Amino acid sequence: MMVEQPNLFWFGLVLWVSGSAFLLILLSGRTAIKPDLTQQYEFDSVLSDRLHQVGINSWLGFQRQARLTPGGIKQIRQGSLAKLSFQELDHLAQTLDWTLEELLQTYGVPFPSLEKVFQEVAKLHQKGQAVDQENLQLQTQLQATQTQLEAAIVQTQQLQERMTLLEGEMQRRENLWQTNLEDANNQVLQLQQQCRRLRTEAQQQATITTQEVIESSFVVLQTLLMNFPTARVMVAAKPNLPARNFIPLFMPLDNLLQTWGYEPIGTAWDKVVFDPRLHQSDEPNVLEGELVYVRFVGYREGDRVLCPAKVSRTLPLP
Repeated sequence: MMVEQPNLFWFGLVLWVSGSAFLLILLSGRTAIKPDLTQQYEFDSVLSDRLHQVGINSWLGFQRQARLTPGGIKQIRQGSLAKLSFQELDHLAQTLDWTLEELLQTYGVPFPSLEKVFQEVAKLHQKGQAVDQENLQLQTQLQATQTQLEAAIVQTQQLQERMTLLEGEMQRRENLWQTNLEDANNQVLQLQQQCRRLRTEAQQQATITTQEVIESSFVVLQTLLMNFPTARVMVAAKPNLPARNFIPLFMPLDNLLQTWGYEPIGTAWDKVVFDPRLHQSDEPNVLEGELVYVRFVGYREGDRVLCPAKVSRTLPLP
């Protein structure tokens, strides 16, 4: 199926070219009869109107400009194109300012529909492109599979080499342990030291992992941790707020922050001196040392600011 569709494309194209060539062969003859330029012929009225439109005033001038033989000019005046070559037809159409299709239609000669042919050719071409695309995808997949297979083979070879090396090393050490107990004891001691080192590294890695978990958790909870103190102050100012029922649910957050070693920066709605290292103002022109109100608390770990407190010149309405 992948081979037949491109063949259909070329078969359609060859079929159209063959039909066109057959038509042109029928029109390729010439005549050697000399016409009488003064005699009236069947197609003179049609040609005269067209010659007048393109600015040709005589049959002789038309013959010269169209590069036709006397027999050829007589033939087209009689309404026949059967013995004209393709070049003569093309030049005749240019002289009359017509397309080749318009010329043939004027003389009643059937002309193959290029539009339909090209539509069919385009469809076949699209199918061919789809097949090519499918082939390309299959080739890409095959290449990827081959690459993976080659990588697996290389990896297997490397593992086999490592196993061979390890087996040789084990045999060497076994022989060494058998011949020299002291060297074996030294190796055991080295392994013990290595185990202690690995245990220490594991503990350090656990500490680093714990710190990463704490920091990632803080990023997730940052919005809640910044807004919860403000919500608690608002509930204290307005006990009737529905949020008062949820405040106790978030009280363990304070213990969690203490466990992490994180300290709040400021207290919600308190008046503080603006410090750009600790505070973030909602206005760009707040100066250092200016009195501002804490809208949302920030957090710090020692000297490291995790997120600055958000401050404003005005106190939020309770």
